[in-house]
Amino acid sequence: MSICRFALVAFLTLGPAAAVSAQPSASEAIEKGFQALQNGDTDRAASIFREALTHHAKDPQLLLGAGVVANLQGREAEAIALLKQALQIEPRLAEAAIMLGELFYRQGDTDLAIKMFERALPNAPASVTEVIRQRLEAWRKEALLPQSHEAMKDDRFTISFDGPVQQKLATRAMRVLDTAFWRIGKTLGSYPSAPINVILYSERQFHDITGAPEWAGGGFDGQIRMPVRGAAQNLAQFDRVLTHELTHAMLKSIAPRNLPAWLNEGLAMYCEGRDSTLSELRLAAARLFVPLAYLQTSFTRLNADQAMVAYEESAFAARVLLERIGPQGLGQLLQDLGNGQAMEQAIERFGITFVTFESGLARRVGAKYRSTDVR
Repeated sequence: MSICRFALVAFLTLGPAAAVSAQPSASEAIEKGFQALQNGDTDRAASIFREALTHHAKDPQLLLGAGVVANLQGREAEAIALLKQALQIEPRLAEAAIMLGELFYRQGDTDLAIKMFERALPNAPASVTEVIRQRLEAWRKEALLPQSHEAMKDDRFTISFDGPVQQKLATRAMRVLDTAFWRIGKTLGSYPSAPINVILYSERQFHDITGAPEWAGGGFDGQIRMPVRGAAQNLAQFDRVLTHELTHAMLKSIAPRNLPAWLNEGLAMYCEGRDSTLSELRLAAARLFVPLAYLQTSFTRLNADQAMVAYEESAFAARVLLERIGPQGLGQLLQDLGNGQAMEQAIERFGITFVTFESGLARRVGAKYRSTDVR
């Protein structure tokens, strides 16, 4: 889970009653906007905060709420401006500093991200302080590593790299990304406009910075990170991993919250060109089906064997869902998830219950379906 989501969780957990420095006359709007966010109605929250700010332009909690909404709706520049203003008025507003830190990091400014998290830590809610410390430690390590001094840029992508060997890969990466973007957007039913940073690393730098398991071929944490060892000898694999991570980046812009890991990974594999019919055959041969509730969060916690099963099932489940609802339906589903609906609720607009969808997957691979309340 990204720190932006931690900031949102902290904001929703504290609620308006715990808000610092809110103007009393703005409290009703804060309450209503807060409730709309809790209900997943991002558009209503945006309207509430926007209207309230016309009367209380200097209220830090209204600015924070508007910044949260702008970030959820993919308007990063506006979110940064609103959050900066909130912090200028109320320097203790940790949630604003946390979200700003994540946004700065996503834009490639690690030093400024560190400063924001350091500023947030003394006033941060207890529920996120440990995560902030962990992220600070990782970012400080990253800041000490040799930095990329060269970059290739167009209107959508910035690719950072070191030296002439990586430059050749960067040129290829730009070409692959530009082509894949339109194909992926067609599948997802949306073409997000947020800029995307890509960083090419040595193998050791990649694992030191991301903490990714050895089986990981790339990563996305707001920026696409790619280890390049051996890439020149296996360019097809380099292209697939790059496309996979680009899908994650685009999904993050379309559905910044409530996207289950199995759907995130499954769509990334589909867009990279993975033949998910083979995944279904492998699961059927083993009569294996893991309840999707156990595949809700990142697979980085899994060992190599567990991850293999998780990815196979994700590829299978995402393809079946896409076949059922089509790209237009997928675009609507992702929008509903991003607006705060749970998967179980969002899928029902297509005349499907989640239990029916999941039990159908299990039946197709000959496995016994076991419903679970773990979500």
